[in-house]
Amino acid sequence: MNDNLIRTFCESRYRWPIVATVTIALTLATAYPLADEYFDEKSRHAELSAQLVEAEATAARLPEAESTVAALNAKLAELEKRTVDEASVAAFRSRLVNLVRESGCQVRRLEVGTPAVRPWLQGDRVLGEKAPGGPLQPTPFMLERRAVSLAVDGPMNSINGLLDRIAKEQQLAHAHRLHLNSGSRGGQTVTLELELWFFALARQNG
Repeated sequence: MNDNLIRTFCESRYRWPIVATVTIALTLATAYPLADEYFDEKSRHAELSAQLVEAEATAARLPEAESTVAALNAKLAELEKRTVDEASVAAFRSRLVNLVRESGCQVRRLEVGTPAVRPWLQGDRVLGEKAPGGPLQPTPFMLERRAVSLAVDGPMNSINGLLDRIAKEQQLAHAHRLHLNSGSRGGQTVTLELELWFFALARQNG
């Protein structure tokens, strides 16, 4: 290095401002990338902290949510036992025949119709009554309505007993039609003609 240049720099009265300027420049050259990294990390830390708080809040609510889901599943399972769908129609038919016999009546006719199916909407009603408010929103379910026509003979007390047994089954049903006629045997028996609508929900395909 040129000794004269060094001697000149050392004897110059501007040597300390020059040293300070160069030092600051070098410091800034190093600090700018570090600052960018710091703010990036700070921003990332803030995002992760927010996610952590949200996750902790979700985790804190998880036992309550699991309990609610379990209660809803139990309630749904209990309600599904009261429906008559394609999978349970054969067992229900046999059960209905047994109820007639246990009541002391005789089956004259028992017909289980094919289901009428329509979309099930939010706030819908099984009998087609419109809920208050605006247009109803669709759901992923279809409503099945299956008509069961039953005609039986028996004494009046047996007919009453049969109707009581059917009511105690607590199926999701609607008595659409009920008719009584005088039977034979000098009016000691009557004929009951009953049409019940049974309901079930099925998830739409696709």
